[in-house]
Amino acid sequence: MNTLGFLWAGLAVGLGGIGAGFWEAMIAASAMNAILRNPDLKGKLMTFMILFIALDETVAIYGLIVALQILWIDATSMTNPHMLIAAGLAVGLPWIAVWIGEWRVAKTSVENMWKNPELSSTFMVLTILGMALVESAAIYWLVVAFDLIGA
Repeated sequence: MNTLGFLWAGLAVGLGGIGAGFWEAMIAASAMNAILRNPDLKGKLMTFMILFIALDETVAIYGLIVALQILWIDATSMTNPHMLIAAGLAVGLPWIAVWIGEWRVAKTSVENMWKNPELSSTFMVLTILGMALVESAAIYWLVVAFDLIGA
């Protein structure tokens, strides 16, 4: 593996970890604020928080998978080393918007749950659907990154 591959594998996994860690902390903070405002929903909000964080974590996992694929490429068989740059950017940059979108959906849901506990099941379903739709953008970029590195 050449230096370029290491650099872009690091970018793919680094942006994945930074983004996921930051936005997962924001989801947890939103859940804690909601519990503070409505302690009766503690169990339900904790369950939702864990689920929302798990959904947000998938984007970091995509970055890890692409980074490993980049590292496993045989440098002697590469026809264009710039594909590594493109793959690293494909998984790193667009996913920032995905994390922000997933966090906003989760934050809004958690905040509305403490305000309207009787609608918490509805918010849960809408949040999972909303995060899945936002996640689809990350999956598109994952497919592009795989195509770029020939995986």
